[in-house]
Amino acid sequence: MRRVAAQCAALVAVAIVAVAALMPTLPPAEAVGVSRWAGLPPPDLQQAHNTAGRDHADRQKARDRQEAIDRAVRGMASNYPGTAGYLGVPSVALPGALGGTYTGSVEGYVTICADRCARLPVVDWCQCFWGSADQRVVDLSHAAWALVTDRPLSAGLVRVRVVLNDSVLTASRPVARDG
Repeated sequence: MRRVAAQCAALVAVAIVAVAALMPTLPPAEAVGVSRWAGLPPPDLQQAHNTAGRDHADRQKARDRQEAIDRAVRGMASNYPGTAGYLGVPSVALPGALGGTYTGSVEGYVTICADRCARLPVVDWCQCFWGSADQRVVDLSHAAWALVTDRPLSAGLVRVRVVLNDSVLTASRPVARDG
């Protein structure tokens, strides 16, 4: 048994040496005449003075791109008890025109802002009087209503801002009231 193990070990060692010998090796860069620093542009000494302005411009471009992605609408929100399977869960129903749909699962997230903002799952759709003078932009479950406003459910309606396709995770937070 020991003889077989020793033969296997010797065979593996020979295979490793053979593979290593057959692998091509690259010559060092200096032997080929290539400098390690060739191809790099010379430093721009004036560039250091412009980095603050460029960083600000880059941040502004990023904010502009994000605002283009995160569409927002303002309007009235109503409330409803909730959607089957989500009763008691803070969630929303959106009008079909804004992307609301019912599949029995979460279809996405929106940020709703009234007295406070909260990121909520879209689990249903509503007709919400869409296209009429009484149009609603979102239907809030009773649990969601309590997250975004201090008004009682009996108020029936609250003015909100709805951020659609919200790509930034936002926690519930106070917002400034529009005068």
